[in-house]
Amino acid sequence: ATTSTPLLLPTTCRSSCTIHNTDTELLVSLFADRVLALASQTGKLGIITQASATMSPFDGARNTAVSTLLGRRDDLVSGAITRVVSERLQRAGDERPVVACVSLTKQAGAVEAKAVADALAHLAHYAVTRSP
Repeated sequence: ATTSTPLLLPTTCRSSCTIHNTDTELLVSLFADRVLALASQTGKLGIITQASATMSPFDGARNTAVSTLLGRRDDLVSGAITRVVSERLQRAGDERPVVACVSLTKQAGAVEAKAVADALAHLAHYAVTRSP
């Protein structure tokens, strides 16, 4: 039997940084059909959400639909971070859905969440623009 292997593995970019005195792991992997983004301050996957670009049938306006795939449905922070990453990639011309795993410390507030969102969006943009 003949098996085929992909010529290119998914592009993966990883970063470790300190955001507001908290060690934070960031990872972005590009796949043919979606982008996987991970931000963890706890060493866990956390809440898994997905953001997809949609077009309004009425006025053609672009919207970003965010849904929780696994985890707490009432957590707005994870969805907001996923939306920031997705919209940053859309502005760069990448329409793939973004699946994000977000696990922040319990002490993380809005300022920390925004900093994590910005750092993850920056890494995702870097991965997309350097990808072949």
